[in-house]
Amino acid sequence: MFRKTSDLPFSKDALGWFLPFMVMLMVFFATLTTAGTLSLNSMLSRWSRSLSGTLTVQILPFETDGRIDRKRTMQEAEEALAVLRKTPGIASANLLTDRQMKELLKPWIGGGAVLDDLPLPYLIDVRLMPDAETDLDMLRTLLKNRTPNATMDVHKLWLGKLIALTRRLDGLASLLLTLVITSTSIIVIYVTISSLSVHKPVIELLHLTGAHDSYIAVQYARRMGFLAFCGALPGFLFVLPILMTLSSAVAGIQGGLLAEARFDLAAKMLLCMIPLLATVLASLTAFWTVRGMLRRLL
Repeated sequence: MFRKTSDLPFSKDALGWFLPFMVMLMVFFATLTTAGTLSLNSMLSRWSRSLSGTLTVQILPFETDGRIDRKRTMQEAEEALAVLRKTPGIASANLLTDRQMKELLKPWIGGGAVLDDLPLPYLIDVRLMPDAETDLDMLRTLLKNRTPNATMDVHKLWLGKLIALTRRLDGLASLLLTLVITSTSIIVIYVTISSLSVHKPVIELLHLTGAHDSYIAVQYARRMGFLAFCGALPGFLFVLPILMTLSSAVAGIQGGLLAEARFDLAAKMLLCMIPLLATVLASLTAFWTVRGMLRRLL
C-alpha cells in the first residue's frame, strides 16, 4: 500500500531517509520501556494474587548454652498455632515442615549440608478469611505475650509499598513513552515540512490541474508511513534479542519476585503492535501536517 505511484518526486528529498533511523531508535526505546512496564505489572499482579489475605508467623530458634533447643522452639510454635487457630477471621494456620523450608531456601542458598547446618526458624503459613476483619495489632500483641520469640509478617504492608513503587515506575514509563511519541511526531513534522518546501512548485502545478489538498496529503501519509515502517521494523527486531536474553535469565531464577515477571499473550500482542502503531502515527502526523501547511501556502 505504501509503494503506490506518487505524483511527487520523493526520491529527491535529502532528509527522507533521516526519518527511518530516528523511528528505529524511538521504536527500540518504546518497546524496551513497554516490555519493562508490562513485566513489572505482571510480576506485581501474580504476587498480589498469591499473597492476598495471607501472613506469616516466624518462630526464632531458642538457644540454651549455645545450642539450639528445638524442643522448646517446637513448643512455642505449637502455642502460636493454638493462638492463631482461635483467632476470629483466620481460615487456616499451618506449620511448614523442614522439607518445605528447605525447598523455600534452596533457590537462594542452595541445598545439601549448608541447609542442614543452619538454625532455621519455624514458619507458620496463615490464611485469612476473604470477608472477615482481623485485628492484626491485637493478634501481634497476643502472640508476643504468649510466644516471645514469635514475629508476624503482614504481607500486605510491604506489598503496598511495592505497589506504590510500581505506580511511580509506571508514571515514569508513561512519561518516557510520551516523550518518544512527541519526538517521533516532531521529526515527522520536520521532515514533511522540509519536503513540502522542496516540492512546492510541483504541488502548485498539481493544484492547477485540480488536485485537492487531501490527495496530496494522502501521498505524503503513504510516503512517511513507508519510511517509518522501514525504521520501526528493524528497531523492533533489534530489541527482541535483549528481551529474550532477559527473559531466559529471569526464567532461570527459581524463586523471588523476578521469577513472576512474565509476558502473557496480550502483552506479547501489544509489543508486536508497536511497529504498526509507529507507522500509523507517522502517517497521520504527515497527513494533518500537509493539510495544515497547504492551507497556509496555497
